[in-house]
Amino acid sequence: FGLLRSLVNALEDLSLDSGYMAGHPRRSLSLSSSSRSGHSLTQTSTPYRGPGSLCSRNGSWDTVSAPQEEILSKCPCLPELEDYPWTEHELLEVVRKVTGSDASLTPDAIQQLSVLLRRALVRISREAQRLSALHRRCTRLEVQSAVRLVLSWSLSERCVSSAVRAVSLHCMSSGDSVRQRAKSELCALTLSVGRFFRWMVDARVSVRVHEYAAVCLAACMESLAEEVIGRGLQAEGDGEGRPGWDSCPPVTAERLQGAVNSDPELWGLLQVYEHLICGKNANGKSIIRHFYQ
Repeated sequence: FGLLRSLVNALEDLSLDSGYMAGHPRRSLSLSSSSRSGHSLTQTSTPYRGPGSLCSRNGSWDTVSAPQEEILSKCPCLPELEDYPWTEHELLEVVRKVTGSDASLTPDAIQQLSVLLRRALVRISREAQRLSALHRRCTRLEVQSAVRLVLSWSLSERCVSSAVRAVSLHCMSSGDSVRQRAKSELCALTLSVGRFFRWMVDARVSVRVHEYAAVCLAACMESLAEEVIGRGLQAEGDGEGRPGWDSCPPVTAERLQGAVNSDPELWGLLQVYEHLICGKNANGKSIIRHFYQ
C-alpha cells in the first residue's frame, strides 16, 4: 500500500509540473501585442517558440524630450485578455478582506479593478516567460524575479513577501486532511491557485509550469489587488488611511481610475499601453527626483 501511495503522489507531482506541455492542441491565450484598437491577435495551435511570442520590446523613451501623449502614441496597446484566472466574486472577497465590507467599491469599480489587474498580469507573465526560456521551465523563482523587474520596489517587496508566505503555508501543510482542502485554502489565498495554474498552462508561459509558480502568481496578484483597493479608498477618503474608509462613500470606477492615474507607482504598471513607464503618473509628473533630494 505504501508503494502504491508513493507512486500516486509521484504521478500527481509530475502532472502538475509538466504543465501538459505547450504543444497541447488546446487553443492558447493571447499575451502578444495588440494593435492600437486594443484587439488581440489571432491565435493558432502552434508549438512553443520561445520568448519572441510574448516578449515584444520597444526602445526606451523615458529620456526623450517630447510630450507624453506623442510618446505613447507610438506604443501598441496591451492585449485584452478574454480569459483570466479570477472572478468578480473573488475580487469582491478581496475587497471584503481589505475593508471589512463588500460595499466599499461599486460593481463597476470591481469590473474596472479586474481590467487593471489583467494588464499587470500580462506584463508579469511576459517577463516570467522570458526568464523561463533558458530552461523551458517556470518556477516560483521566475515569477518572483518577474515581479521584481516589472513592479516598483515597494510594490514588488509586498507582493514577493505575500508569495513567500503563501508558499511557506503550503509547504507546512501536512496530514490526511490536506488532500481534502483546496490549494488556495492551504495558502490562505482568496484567488484560486488551480485556476492560475490552468491559465499559465493555456497561456504557454513556459513549456513546464510548476505548481509553486501558480501559488506565487496568485499571491502576487492578490497582494497587488489589495494595494490598488487600499490606495483607491485612501484617495476617496481624507487621505489618512483606514480610519476614514468607513465614512467615505463607495468608490466608483471613475474614482478608482483617477486614483491610479495620480499614483506614479500604479499608473505605469496599469496603463493600457505596452511600454512600461516608471516613476510617472498620467500627467507626466515624475517623482524620481524626490528620492534624491
